[in-house]
Amino acid sequence: MSTELSNRSTPGEKQDPEKEVTAAVGNIIEIPDGGYGWFVCAGVFFLNFGTWAANSGYSIYLANYLKNDRFSDAGRLDYAAIGGLAFGSGLVMGPLVRVLLRVSGIRTVIAAGALLQFTGTILAAFSTKLWEVYLTQGVMIGIGMGMICIPGTTLLAQWFRKKRSTAQALSAAGSGVGGVVFNLAVESMIKHLSLRWALIIQSIICAVCNVIGVVLIRPRDKHIQISMKVWEFKMFSYPGYWLMLFYISTTLLGYVVILYSMSDFTISLGYSSHQGSVVACMVSVGIIFGRPAVGKLCDMFGTITAGIFAQLVVAIFCWAMWIPARNLATAIVFSLIAGGLMGTIWVSLPAIGARVVGLRKLDVAMSMAWCFIGAFGMVSPIIGLQLRSSPPQGQSHSPLQYRDPAIYCGMVYFASSMTLWVLRGYLIARDKEAKQLGSHVDNEEADLPVSISNTLKGMFSLSEERKV
Repeated sequence: MSTELSNRSTPGEKQDPEKEVTAAVGNIIEIPDGGYGWFVCAGVFFLNFGTWAANSGYSIYLANYLKNDRFSDAGRLDYAAIGGLAFGSGLVMGPLVRVLLRVSGIRTVIAAGALLQFTGTILAAFSTKLWEVYLTQGVMIGIGMGMICIPGTTLLAQWFRKKRSTAQALSAAGSGVGGVVFNLAVESMIKHLSLRWALIIQSIICAVCNVIGVVLIRPRDKHIQISMKVWEFKMFSYPGYWLMLFYISTTLLGYVVILYSMSDFTISLGYSSHQGSVVACMVSVGIIFGRPAVGKLCDMFGTITAGIFAQLVVAIFCWAMWIPARNLATAIVFSLIAGGLMGTIWVSLPAIGARVVGLRKLDVAMSMAWCFIGAFGMVSPIIGLQLRSSPPQGQSHSPLQYRDPAIYCGMVYFASSMTLWVLRGYLIARDKEAKQLGSHVDNEEADLPVSISNTLKGMFSLSEERKV
């Protein structure tokens, strides 16, 4: 059947839709699965150290802003909005970054982003007005991070296939290693030096890491012949892509809340700001050990299968451990578990994207997906702080302040887990269709039709073709 369908039509002849699908999925894409790819993995590790790790340190700045009321005209939602802008203002500009990549190349874009991040952090150190902090610690740092992270995310998918999730997890651990450094160091620098010097030193560390990352990375765009489109509306006709976007949205709505809340949550239990920084640091420690472990499980059992259980465990622990937490030990254990599992999206997303739309369209699919990552990442901390209650009158803290955020995070992570379960069923059903057409791995299989009934059957089936 596949031989017959792969024959090309003659000029003027109406093309059979099945022939178009087969032509799209027929070419083999060679992947080294190692070699220089490990240096690229190290480069992305340093880029994550200088961006996501530094961003996780905002939880310390946020706790400091909330405690000391640094700007008289600022409310708690202002500080949450600044954190949201730092996380998502650059990511939401994914298509624009894609345009810059087409014009100037990946190293130039990342270098420009590193310069913007450095400048924004330095200027934030000397900001004295709220709008200046919005512009520097929010928008400038956020856009700089976006210009670094967006090009770097899909690099490893070009170098690895069988070890894709493992390589992605090892590089993602950079945000955990750096998070330990930034969460502990920032609190100590604020206490012994000043908030200004904490930002200045952070800017230098980030700049060094970003330079190392730029030197090590190397794309394989020409070999893979990736799509250079900035936006492709056809993506929205793929059910698998919509499921991926819903997975992104629900995860980000909870991820940033947990990431930014652990320090202030610990203070709400009656502990010191130093103890709050230790708990926030445990999130990063969890990332160091959790993400490589999750990556290995993804390669063993399938990226989506491992992701289902990781997201579900986070939901359960939000309800079962975060809500009743009343002491430092419980807060530390929860942060370790949540840190190791809540960021599974950074390990799995490129691999999921490659499975859903294929390697050649992965970059344009991610370009569009960054808009969702950025948008939901920006509103997430605002939702979290809005749900945070105030302590009873006459008291400075209360263990119930984070009850509602904990319930909320559990709900969105549960929704994320269920979305992955449906996506798993969809891909298992689609793989059966692809086998009949003689498709090769990670090619453009998104056009293959999959019925709802086959998707439901796939949710309760084991994959017969390849790991999902």
